[in-house]
Amino acid sequence: MSNPIEPSRFLVFGDLHGRVLPAFALARRYMDDFQHQLDGLFQVGDLGYFPDPARLDSASRRHAAKDSLELGVSEFHGANPVAAKFFERFDPVVRLYFIAGNHEDHERLHQQRRVHDPAWPVDDFHRLWCLDDGRILTLPSGLRIAGLWGIDADAPKARRIRTPHAVINKSAATRLLNDDFDVLITHESPRDAIWFDSGSLEISEIIERRQPQLAFFGHYHTAGRLDQYLSRRTKLYWMPGMELQHHGRTAEPNSVGILTHAAGEAQYESLPSDWLSEFTRDNWMFWLEW
Repeated sequence: MSNPIEPSRFLVFGDLHGRVLPAFALARRYMDDFQHQLDGLFQVGDLGYFPDPARLDSASRRHAAKDSLELGVSEFHGANPVAAKFFERFDPVVRLYFIAGNHEDHERLHQQRRVHDPAWPVDDFHRLWCLDDGRILTLPSGLRIAGLWGIDADAPKARRIRTPHAVINKSAATRLLNDDFDVLITHESPRDAIWFDSGSLEISEIIERRQPQLAFFGHYHTAGRLDQYLSRRTKLYWMPGMELQHHGRTAEPNSVGILTHAAGEAQYESLPSDWLSEFTRDNWMFWLEW
Protein backbone atom coordinates (compact mmCIF):
# COMPACT_ATOMS: atom_id res chain seq x y z
CA MET A 1 0.00 0.00 0.00
CA SER A 2 1.42 3.39 -0.97
CA ASN A 3 1.88 6.11 1.65
CA PRO A 4 -0.55 9.03 1.59
CA ILE A 5 0.74 12.28 0.10
CA GLU A 6 2.60 14.30 2.70
CA PRO A 7 0.75 17.60 3.28
CA SER A 8 2.43 20.96 2.87
CA ARG A 9 2.84 22.75 6.20
CA PHE A 10 3.01 26.45 7.07
CA LEU A 11 3.27 28.24 10.39
CA VAL A 12 0.87 31.18 10.81
CA PHE A 13 1.92 34.03 13.12
CA GLY A 14 -0.01 36.86 14.70
CA ASP A 15 1.38 40.40 14.92
CA LEU A 16 5.16 40.26 15.38
CA HIS A 17 6.11 43.94 15.77
CA GLY A 18 9.71 43.27 14.81
CA ARG A 19 10.14 39.80 16.31
CA VAL A 20 10.99 38.29 12.95
CA LEU A 21 14.22 36.44 13.72
CA PRO A 22 12.44 34.89 16.74
CA ALA A 23 9.74 33.70 14.32
CA PHE A 24 12.33 31.94 12.16
CA ALA A 25 13.98 30.52 15.28
CA LEU A 26 10.60 29.15 16.36
CA ALA A 27 10.16 27.63 12.90
CA ARG A 28 13.46 25.80 13.26
CA ARG A 29 12.51 24.55 16.71
CA TYR A 30 9.16 23.35 15.33
CA MET A 31 10.92 21.31 12.64
CA ASP A 32 13.38 19.88 15.18
CA ASP A 33 10.77 18.98 17.79
CA PHE A 34 7.92 17.80 15.57
CA GLN A 35 10.06 16.33 12.77
CA HIS A 36 7.95 18.04 10.12
CA GLN A 37 9.33 20.00 7.20
CA LEU A 38 7.86 23.48 6.73
CA ASP A 39 6.97 24.97 3.35
CA GLY A 40 6.76 28.56 4.58
CA LEU A 41 5.47 31.01 7.17
CA PHE A 42 2.50 33.40 7.00
CA GLN A 43 1.95 36.53 9.08
CA VAL A 44 -1.14 38.72 9.51
CA GLY A 45 0.38 42.21 9.40
CA ASP A 46 2.11 44.53 11.86
CA LEU A 47 5.27 42.65 11.04
CA GLY A 48 6.93 45.87 12.14
CA TYR A 49 8.47 46.41 8.73
CA PHE A 50 10.76 49.32 9.54
CA PRO A 51 14.14 48.43 7.97
CA ASP A 52 15.31 51.93 8.87
CA PRO A 53 14.68 52.55 12.60
CA ALA A 54 14.74 56.29 11.93
CA ARG A 55 11.39 55.85 10.14
CA LEU A 56 9.53 54.18 13.02
CA ASP A 57 6.03 55.48 13.61
CA SER A 58 5.36 57.05 17.00
CA ALA A 59 3.76 53.97 18.58
CA SER A 60 6.55 51.65 17.42
CA ARG A 61 9.18 54.11 18.62
CA ARG A 62 7.54 54.24 22.03
CA HIS A 63 7.51 50.43 22.34
CA ALA A 64 11.05 50.10 20.96
CA ALA A 65 12.33 52.33 23.76
CA LYS A 66 11.25 49.58 26.18
CA ASP A 67 11.94 46.48 24.06
CA SER A 68 14.65 46.31 21.37
CA LEU A 69 12.92 43.32 19.72
CA GLU A 70 10.60 45.88 18.10
CA LEU A 71 13.56 46.79 15.84
CA GLY A 72 14.03 43.26 14.52
CA VAL A 73 13.40 43.94 10.81
CA SER A 74 16.47 46.20 10.75
CA GLU A 75 18.53 43.02 11.37
CA PHE A 76 17.60 41.53 7.99
CA HIS A 77 20.62 42.74 6.08
CA GLY A 78 23.91 41.19 5.02
CA ALA A 79 25.90 42.97 7.72
CA ASN A 80 24.22 40.85 10.41
CA PRO A 81 26.56 37.84 10.81
CA VAL A 82 24.18 35.86 13.05
CA ALA A 83 21.29 36.11 10.58
CA ALA A 84 23.61 35.54 7.60
CA LYS A 85 24.99 32.31 9.08
CA PHE A 86 21.52 31.09 10.04
CA PHE A 87 20.00 31.68 6.61
CA GLU A 88 22.97 30.07 4.84
CA ARG A 89 21.93 26.76 6.38
CA PHE A 90 18.20 27.20 6.84
CA ASP A 91 16.03 25.67 4.12
CA PRO A 92 15.58 28.37 1.40
CA VAL A 93 11.99 27.21 0.83
CA VAL A 94 11.00 28.65 4.22
CA ARG A 95 10.05 32.26 3.51
CA LEU A 96 7.84 34.48 5.63
CA TYR A 97 4.91 35.90 3.62
CA PHE A 98 3.24 38.90 5.26
CA ILE A 99 0.70 41.61 4.54
CA ALA A 100 0.99 45.21 5.69
CA GLY A 101 -0.82 46.16 8.86
CA ASN A 102 -0.99 49.68 10.26
CA HIS A 103 2.50 49.67 11.82
CA GLU A 104 4.84 49.37 8.83
CA ASP A 105 6.91 51.65 6.61
CA HIS A 106 4.21 51.76 3.94
CA GLU A 107 6.13 54.14 1.71
CA ARG A 108 9.06 51.73 1.56
CA LEU A 109 6.77 48.80 0.74
CA HIS A 110 5.11 50.75 -2.08
CA GLN A 111 8.50 51.72 -3.49
CA GLN A 112 9.58 48.07 -3.59
CA ARG A 113 6.34 46.80 -5.10
CA ARG A 114 6.62 44.64 -8.23
CA VAL A 115 3.61 45.45 -10.36
CA HIS A 116 3.35 42.03 -12.01
CA ASP A 117 4.21 39.88 -8.98
CA PRO A 118 1.75 38.82 -6.25
CA ALA A 119 4.62 38.82 -3.73
CA TRP A 120 8.16 40.16 -3.62
CA PRO A 121 11.20 40.07 -1.27
CA VAL A 122 11.89 43.08 0.94
CA ASP A 123 15.13 42.10 2.71
CA ASP A 124 18.73 41.22 1.86
CA PHE A 125 18.24 37.52 2.54
CA HIS A 126 15.07 37.20 0.43
CA ARG A 127 13.26 35.67 3.42
CA LEU A 128 10.63 38.37 4.01
CA TRP A 129 8.11 38.43 1.15
CA CYS A 130 5.30 40.97 1.05
CA LEU A 131 1.97 39.72 -0.32
CA ASP A 132 0.57 42.36 -2.62
CA ASP A 133 -2.58 44.19 -1.64
CA GLY A 134 -5.65 42.54 -3.14
CA ARG A 135 -3.66 39.88 -5.01
CA ILE A 136 -3.56 36.08 -4.89
CA LEU A 137 -0.36 34.05 -4.59
CA THR A 138 -0.40 30.40 -5.67
CA LEU A 139 2.26 28.33 -3.94
CA PRO A 140 3.91 25.17 -5.36
CA SER A 141 1.50 22.95 -3.40
CA GLY A 142 -1.42 24.68 -5.14
CA LEU A 143 -2.48 26.59 -2.03
CA ARG A 144 -3.92 29.99 -3.03
CA ILE A 145 -3.29 32.82 -0.56
CA ALA A 146 -5.05 36.20 -0.80
CA GLY A 147 -3.88 39.25 1.11
CA LEU A 148 -5.51 42.56 2.02
CA TRP A 149 -3.53 45.33 3.68
CA GLY A 150 -4.49 47.87 6.32
CA ILE A 151 -7.26 48.58 8.78
CA ASP A 152 -10.79 49.92 8.52
CA ALA A 153 -11.56 53.64 8.64
CA ASP A 154 -15.32 53.56 8.00
CA ALA A 155 -16.93 51.64 10.87
CA PRO A 156 -18.75 53.72 13.52
CA LYS A 157 -16.06 52.81 16.05
CA ALA A 158 -13.10 52.89 13.65
CA ARG A 159 -9.96 54.33 15.15
CA ARG A 160 -8.45 57.54 13.88
CA ILE A 161 -5.84 56.68 11.24
CA ARG A 162 -3.03 59.13 10.71
CA THR A 163 -1.29 57.26 7.86
CA PRO A 164 -3.42 57.14 4.67
CA HIS A 165 -1.55 54.05 3.40
CA ALA A 166 -2.70 52.16 6.52
CA VAL A 167 -6.37 52.33 5.44
CA ILE A 168 -7.91 49.38 3.57
CA ASN A 169 -7.80 50.08 -0.16
CA LYS A 170 -11.30 49.59 -1.57
CA SER A 171 -9.98 48.80 -5.06
CA ALA A 172 -7.78 46.05 -3.63
CA ALA A 173 -10.76 44.64 -1.72
CA THR A 174 -12.89 44.70 -4.88
CA ARG A 175 -10.26 42.68 -6.77
CA LEU A 176 -10.61 39.86 -4.27
CA LEU A 177 -14.36 39.66 -4.88
CA ASN A 178 -13.73 38.32 -8.37
CA ASP A 179 -11.51 35.29 -7.89
CA ASP A 180 -11.27 32.12 -5.81
CA PHE A 181 -8.65 31.37 -3.18
CA ASP A 182 -8.18 29.01 -0.25
CA VAL A 183 -6.87 31.30 2.49
CA LEU A 184 -7.46 34.99 3.22
CA ILE A 185 -4.92 36.92 5.30
CA THR A 186 -5.90 40.37 6.57
CA HIS A 187 -4.82 42.57 9.45
CA GLU A 188 -8.30 43.91 10.15
CA SER A 189 -11.30 41.79 11.21
CA PRO A 190 -14.63 41.42 9.42
CA ARG A 191 -17.27 43.88 10.66
CA ASP A 192 -18.59 43.00 14.13
CA ALA A 193 -16.36 39.92 14.47
CA ILE A 194 -14.55 41.31 17.54
CA TRP A 195 -16.59 44.37 18.58
CA PHE A 196 -19.91 45.65 17.32
CA ASP A 197 -19.46 48.57 14.93
CA SER A 198 -15.77 47.78 14.40
CA GLY A 199 -14.00 45.94 11.60
CA SER A 200 -14.33 45.97 7.84
CA LEU A 201 -17.44 45.51 5.72
CA GLU A 202 -15.14 44.86 2.75
CA ILE A 203 -13.60 41.87 4.50
CA SER A 204 -17.05 40.61 5.48
CA GLU A 205 -18.17 40.81 1.86
CA ILE A 206 -15.06 39.03 0.57
CA ILE A 207 -15.58 36.16 3.00
CA GLU A 208 -19.30 35.93 2.31
CA ARG A 209 -18.94 35.97 -1.46
CA ARG A 210 -15.74 33.94 -1.99
CA GLN A 211 -16.03 31.61 1.05
CA PRO A 212 -12.34 30.72 1.42
CA GLN A 213 -11.60 27.69 3.55
CA LEU A 214 -9.66 29.69 6.15
CA ALA A 215 -9.29 33.37 7.05
CA PHE A 216 -6.79 34.90 9.50
CA PHE A 217 -6.47 38.36 10.99
CA GLY A 218 -4.61 40.04 13.86
CA HIS A 219 -4.63 43.66 15.09
CA TYR A 220 -6.82 43.18 18.19
CA HIS A 221 -5.77 42.29 21.73
CA THR A 222 -8.80 40.16 22.54
CA ALA A 223 -11.01 37.60 20.83
CA GLY A 224 -14.07 39.70 21.73
CA ARG A 225 -17.21 38.08 20.35
CA LEU A 226 -15.43 35.95 17.72
CA ASP A 227 -17.10 32.78 18.97
CA GLN A 228 -20.41 34.23 17.71
CA TYR A 229 -19.15 34.83 14.18
CA LEU A 230 -20.81 32.52 11.65
CA SER A 231 -19.89 31.76 8.05
CA ARG A 232 -21.28 29.19 5.65
CA ARG A 233 -17.85 27.66 5.00
CA THR A 234 -14.97 29.83 6.17
CA LYS A 235 -13.22 29.12 9.46
CA LEU A 236 -12.15 32.48 10.87
CA TYR A 237 -9.16 32.81 13.21
CA TRP A 238 -8.00 35.79 15.26
CA MET A 239 -4.24 35.57 15.81
CA PRO A 240 -2.90 37.10 19.04
CA GLY A 241 0.46 38.80 18.68
CA MET A 242 3.63 36.81 19.34
CA GLU A 243 5.59 39.36 21.32
CA LEU A 244 7.27 37.06 23.88
CA GLN A 245 5.54 38.87 26.71
CA HIS A 246 3.25 36.17 28.13
CA HIS A 247 4.12 36.08 31.83
CA GLY A 248 6.72 38.64 30.85
CA ARG A 249 8.85 36.33 28.72
CA THR A 250 7.19 33.49 26.75
CA ALA A 251 5.40 33.12 23.42
CA GLU A 252 1.72 33.96 23.76
CA PRO A 253 -0.85 31.11 23.62
CA ASN A 254 -2.53 30.71 20.19
CA SER A 255 -0.15 33.25 18.61
CA VAL A 256 1.28 30.60 16.26
CA GLY A 257 -0.36 27.64 14.57
CA ILE A 258 0.13 25.10 11.83
CA LEU A 259 -1.71 25.27 8.52
CA THR A 260 -1.70 22.03 6.53
CA HIS A 261 -2.74 21.65 2.92
CA ALA A 262 -3.32 18.37 1.09
CA ALA A 263 -5.64 17.24 -1.72
CA GLY A 264 -7.13 20.74 -1.92
CA GLU A 265 -8.09 20.86 1.76
CA ALA A 266 -6.61 23.44 4.14
CA GLN A 267 -6.77 22.93 7.90
CA TYR A 268 -5.42 24.87 10.87
CA GLU A 269 -4.73 24.33 14.56
CA SER A 270 -2.83 26.33 17.16
CA LEU A 271 0.45 24.97 18.42
CA PRO A 272 0.28 23.48 21.92
CA SER A 273 0.40 26.15 24.61
CA ASP A 274 2.77 24.12 26.78
CA TRP A 275 5.22 23.89 23.87
CA LEU A 276 4.95 27.61 23.13
CA SER A 277 5.54 28.41 26.80
CA GLU A 278 9.03 26.89 26.47
CA PHE A 279 9.97 29.38 23.75
CA THR A 280 11.09 32.56 25.49
CA ARG A 281 12.81 35.89 24.98
CA ASP A 282 15.74 34.35 26.88
CA ASN A 283 16.30 31.22 24.78
CA TRP A 284 15.06 31.98 21.24
CA MET A 285 18.55 32.86 19.94
CA PHE A 286 19.70 29.32 20.73
CA TRP A 287 17.69 28.15 17.72
CA LEU A 288 19.65 30.46 15.41
CA GLU A 289 22.85 28.55 16.21
CA TRP A 290 24.10 25.48 14.37
